[in-house]
Amino acid sequence: MNSRRVPEAQALLNTAFGAYLLATSVHAATKKAGRPLPWPSSFLVLPFVLPADTRKDLPTQAVYSMSAWLNDHPRHQAAFAERAAALTEYTRASLRTAMRHQAIEVTADGLLCPRTPKPAASAGSEEVADCARRAGLVGRWLAAADPALAFNLLGVRP
Repeated sequence: MNSRRVPEAQALLNTAFGAYLLATSVHAATKKAGRPLPWPSSFLVLPFVLPADTRKDLPTQAVYSMSAWLNDHPRHQAAFAERAAALTEYTRASLRTAMRHQAIEVTADGLLCPRTPKPAASAGSEEVADCARRAGLVGRWLAAADPALAFNLLGVRP
């Protein structure tokens, strides 16, 4: 096993890293929509961004809608509900970390990012930067999608 991959794998499941990705996604969503991201939508971010196979297939820009991308990638759509369920506790822990460090605020209308997260370009590795870029993309997708429709498309029950 490549010893360099072990720390990267551990970093991907670090709640501080999850909080950064969630803040990046929330920031992108609120910037696009001009309103808070509904909090249930935050549980859709990490299952898109953390699995390398899904992340690799995500577009680099939001030229596709989420539904169009899912239509073109049925295997990711089929696996999403299981991945979301597996990452639920990690997402909760990452949200708590983000709130504790004031990277995300909870309002009556949803989640806000009170300050701009560090840009992906300043990340320590290309994999971390790629995760951050894709988290922004997913945030823009979620800003444009009704949460109930997004959950339905992905086969996830809130």
